[in-house]
Amino acid sequence: MLNVHNVMEEFVEKRVNALYNQIEKSNDSGVSCSCENCRLDTVTFVLNRIPPKYIVSGRGVTHIAMALEKDKQLVADIEKLAVEGMRLVNDSKRPYHQDNKKNSDFNDEILSAFNFPTFLGNVYDGQTFEPLADANVLLKLKDSKAPMVDVTWENPCKTYSSTEGSYSFWVKPLICEKEGELKKFTFTVEVSAPNYETSSYSFTIPLSSEKIQKNSLNSAYSLKIQNIFLFRSDFKQ
Repeated sequence: MLNVHNVMEEFVEKRVNALYNQIEKSNDSGVSCSCENCRLDTVTFVLNRIPPKYIVSGRGVTHIAMALEKDKQLVADIEKLAVEGMRLVNDSKRPYHQDNKKNSDFNDEILSAFNFPTFLGNVYDGQTFEPLADANVLLKLKDSKAPMVDVTWENPCKTYSSTEGSYSFWVKPLICEKEGELKKFTFTVEVSAPNYETSSYSFTIPLSSEKIQKNSLNSAYSLKIQNIFLFRSDFKQ
């Protein structure tokens, strides 16, 4: 059986743990908790914002591991994201953050819910068609900010050069009374960036409620949002 593995998981976990260990030694008051769940949330935050690197052999592991250590820009980007993730996790700790991961906002007694796909998208400069970093991306459900599954999915979120202007959202399931209900949901993506005109894009997805409330991510269940282009505020066509 062919086993495909994303080596970025170990690489990011190693970097994040190293940063948390440094903070524990320095007694940094900016991060009040370094429990396993807070570390995992930070690792997830980073992994959601960097491209994966897959391997299928032991030789692939060695080759990519060496390449990653030499890629100083990637290492710097990962550590920057890790620090941002640590601060976010620290400021938004869920009440159960030191409990087992199985203890979550999800209610096993709830029988039906609308389970949303992961939304994926990219932001580009409308003139150069290059990925746009430092853009602020907000996802709305109707007229309100869409609630996310957990703190590792920010809303609004930022785009980064290391991830080529990409963003992702995982909307919290919406509880309903019974299985098989049909409903359409309208979302709006609003994007802004310094020195650029704000842009937005709306889309509607039909969903059927399911018997279970999904509390684990399925990467195959995703929806690619059309590319969004921002034009500089001083750009003249």
